[in-house]
Amino acid sequence: LRGGHLRPFTFPDFKKLIYLSAASMMQKMMQFIFVVCFVILACRALSYDDLPERCFAPEEDPRCRALSGRYIYNPDSNVCEKEYTCWDDDHGYFDKEECNRRCKVDEK
Repeated sequence: LRGGHLRPFTFPDFKKLIYLSAASMMQKMMQFIFVVCFVILACRALSYDDLPERCFAPEEDPRCRALSGRYIYNPDSNVCEKEYTCWDDDHGYFDKEECNRRCKVDEK
């Protein structure tokens, strides 16, 4: 402050400061996206845990010799669809309406 003149406030390495700020911002954004994706997947998995096992297809059996059709729940479309595979008594429904009534997840 010589002679009563004020110098404007400047950053010595302004470009470097902007670069670090952008990198830091990108890192925070990626962390946020990761957390949001994790929460969405966790909520989706938890919402299907309370459905009966009968709503889903059984494990593949290599000894299967006859295919039959039953309705199972498709979580991607949120409806029951007919699938042909080997069935045991604990999986699938013969009636589409019954499958939808027992397995369909209400959208919130």
